[in-house]
Amino acid sequence: MNGPHLEETLSAWLDDELAPAARREAARHLEDCAACRSELDLVAGARAAVRALPVRVPPAGFLDDLLPPAALALRPRRRAVWALAAAAASAAALFLPREPSVAPVLPALLESHAARASVTGDPLSQLAPIAVPVSFGQ
Repeated sequence: MNGPHLEETLSAWLDDELAPAARREAARHLEDCAACRSELDLVAGARAAVRALPVRVPPAGFLDDLLPPAALALRPRRRAVWALAAAAASAAALFLPREPSVAPVLPALLESHAARASVTGDPLSQLAPIAVPVSFGQ
């Protein structure tokens, strides 16, 4: 809390954002301080009034009326730049070479394993089995 009064802490109090210890300290302060209680009532009333306002949809062209004409002239050019950037990113994702998703690369692993496992020089006949055959019959 800042200074002798709650000040900004009142908003956190109303939003229930205070830690338990800070909330207890603020509650003790509110019991003793009429100025902070009065301020809390004013802030709560202002919030209630703002929340009671109707939701309004801005009329068509509202943003165009707010922006200067120079900004409106840049709109189509900005769209073209973003479209070009998106196309370039898509092309890069599609056409740039990618690393294999399997690590280590299986052909390289097979060659190194075959060279180490073979004692006769025939790399394929001496490979360790990858899977153990299973029989479910009699």
